[in-house]
Amino acid sequence: MSRLRRSIVGVLVALAVLVPSAALGMYAFNPFGARSLDPRQRILGLGLYRVPSSSMLPGLVPGQVLVTRAGHYTRHAPSRGDVVTLFVPEYEGQVWLQRIVGLPGETVGIVDGRVHIDGVPLQEPYVAEENLRTDYALTFAPVRVPEGHYFMMGDNRDNSVDSRLQPMTRREDLTGKVVRRLN
Repeated sequence: MSRLRRSIVGVLVALAVLVPSAALGMYAFNPFGARSLDPRQRILGLGLYRVPSSSMLPGLVPGQVLVTRAGHYTRHAPSRGDVVTLFVPEYEGQVWLQRIVGLPGETVGIVDGRVHIDGVPLQEPYVAEENLRTDYALTFAPVRVPEGHYFMMGDNRDNSVDSRLQPMTRREDLTGKVVRRLN
């Protein structure tokens, strides 16, 4: 066997051992802080999420596939308007998709279908007027968002189980930030 051929075989064998070992190490180390066992999230820091319901209409439709940045909120502060994936402990730890509306320490309420933050109407171009028909979407008594929590809402205000009905979301339950739509 020529020296070149032995070198090529040696490199290929090394790669066959090193690449899987590095992937297993990354999976175990979880450098992105992913709260999932999905190897894409733990090794690459990206996850895929298929929109399961109409709660984010009109912008995100059922069946649409989204790319999320796993563990994003372990290193970055959540911002109002971010569309995120989150654990919902009250629903057996399911992962849901919602938008951050209220930040810690703020007061959130709804008057005539408009969300108010500390008494100031919030501009929400992503909410369609046809999704603001029920009393549930038109009125909500002001509540204060506790420290370390976020007030979450779906864009389809008539058809979303969110912080109006369930406990506010803890920061540690934010699992990823939506960064791209695939279809």
